[in-house]
Amino acid sequence: MGLSLAASFVFLPPELPDQQRAQASKNIVWDQRPAKLPGGGVARPFLWFSAPEGARSKRTVIFFHGNAEDLQLIEADIVQFTQAMKCNVLAVEYPGYGLCLKSKGCEEVSFGGVDDVAIHALLFCCQVKGIYPSQIVLHGRSLGSAPVLTLAKRAFDMFQWEIGGIILQCPFISVRQVAADYVGLAGSLLVPADCYNNMETMRRLCQSPGRSPVPILILHGQLDKVIKPYHGRTLLKQAQDLGHPCIEGHFPANATHNHWSLREDLVKPMDLFIELSTSPTLLGPSSSAASILTP
Repeated sequence: MGLSLAASFVFLPPELPDQQRAQASKNIVWDQRPAKLPGGGVARPFLWFSAPEGARSKRTVIFFHGNAEDLQLIEADIVQFTQAMKCNVLAVEYPGYGLCLKSKGCEEVSFGGVDDVAIHALLFCCQVKGIYPSQIVLHGRSLGSAPVLTLAKRAFDMFQWEIGGIILQCPFISVRQVAADYVGLAGSLLVPADCYNNMETMRRLCQSPGRSPVPILILHGQLDKVIKPYHGRTLLKQAQDLGHPCIEGHFPANATHNHWSLREDLVKPMDLFIELSTSPTLLGPSSSAASILTP
């Protein structure tokens, strides 16, 4: 099974009536980066919420949602999250999901397309909103944990940008391991080994030469039946075994895959993590990458 075929069962866009899709939120922003840039040349939708007035206006979370969701379905949750966290939030849409179906170049879902959306989101924050990478935290929930790890690695490899931090909420070891949980080892071997292999991406992220370790927070509910909490614990242990100096885990006892206490399970650990991991001053990127901050 190739990655193109794997994408057909990894990505599960929600089915919504056409009239619901037409009700675009006023918080949706469409952006297109120059074609010369990675992820450029395609108009894509994002949800953007500015930090409440007087809050930490430059600290920003880029959020990658889970499967069977889209921007319109998660907007109410993002509103609450922004108010509670008191920071900017940019929510990303995957190709083939929701409003992306209306834009040429991102109608079809693919792994490469998700990588393009991810780098576009980062460039939007830096170029349009004037936010430095050191003040950006990448937050991936479930499916979103994979593009988050990939983006953190690509940001350094391509631009020498140090991301402020990574938050992985109910992450998975790999798509193959998730398949093994459901259909057994033999059946899971049909899934390509490199199909969203978070274990391998984290290993490469931890062992990247010439860079400071990106702070990582892993959140995984102990009652999660969709992606069992051993996935999060395994990723945590791997990073610790590799000597990562700034990784921590939070495993709330009553959280499931989709039901969390906003304040106790998310806001409290995330707020402290963002406070410690993002730069207290507006530190710019390295001089070799500074030119890309302007389109």
